[in-house]
Amino acid sequence: MADLISGTVLLNYPALVRELGGDPDRLLTAHNIAPAAVGVADRLLRYTAVATLVGETAADLNCPDFGMRLARKQGVQSLGPVAVLIRHAETVGDAIEGVSRYLYHCAPPDIAALRRGRSTAVFTLEIALRQMAYRDHWIEKGLMLTMEAFRLMLGPDFAPLRVTMQHRAISPPTAYRQFFGSPVEFGCELNSIHVPLAVLSKPIPGHDPTILAMAENYLSQIGSALPLVEHVRELIHRMLKINQANLVDVARALIVHPRILQRRLSEYGTSFEAILDEVRREMAWQLSERIPRASQIANMLGYSEQSGYSRACRRWYGQTPRQLIASRYKRPLSA
Repeated sequence: MADLISGTVLLNYPALVRELGGDPDRLLTAHNIAPAAVGVADRLLRYTAVATLVGETAADLNCPDFGMRLARKQGVQSLGPVAVLIRHAETVGDAIEGVSRYLYHCAPPDIAALRRGRSTAVFTLEIALRQMAYRDHWIEKGLMLTMEAFRLMLGPDFAPLRVTMQHRAISPPTAYRQFFGSPVEFGCELNSIHVPLAVLSKPIPGHDPTILAMAENYLSQIGSALPLVEHVRELIHRMLKINQANLVDVARALIVHPRILQRRLSEYGTSFEAILDEVRREMAWQLSERIPRASQIANMLGYSEQSGYSRACRRWYGQTPRQLIASRYKRPLSA
């Protein structure tokens, strides 16, 4: 179930493809997606197949910003019940926190978070799947959907303070400025949108507490469809970003005692430490492609000493961290 997502994720896909001179049915069929399932809430599609479809549609139509175009054409409606939170939360901050809390249940690989600073707030987006084609197109679509949410709540002229992406630019700089209203930075640590902290307290016109309560009740009952091992893996992936990927904190997130969690994991033939090691190994491979400093990667993987990461890297890949970076690192193109 971790690779399934509602058919609403492709809302308005056929119309946009036709506008750009393409044949949506041909593209959908080529990726084993039934045209009749597109835009339908109760039809489930493979998440990775949809992401590949978006990336290969961009290539087929010679339209590298296709993901962002699709997000803008869809608006928050493509988020299904999560869109109700955006429309009926009391404040902008409540809405974005609701998205961060419940997006995982609707699209298990997506990890969203809102961090508040002294004067700015940062929305971040990550995809927990380790092997995924066209990740950059999918990240751009997700961040553009977030912009659509902000503009729905704050007005069509809203522009963020900063937008950052981990990958290198795949479209001209003018395209990103047109979509986001501000320059986009590439080759960064996070996929993020930075906004003034003050906007989070702004009320949302049309707030309806009754509808909001119904939506939250529905989403809370969906729960995560992930099996335990996958659920722990995704929590570790998420919590490494805030340096809390330890047994106690992950168990607390699952509302279970650490000893019980370890016992349940042993029934699946694994352990918390083994899953943590696996997630770190896969993240090290990805991070070495875009971050040139081994010390920064070690910190992002939660190692208190760089020597610990060095030993692990040799065990995983038979290379030192610097050697792995030398073989993997791709310098971002200037935007």
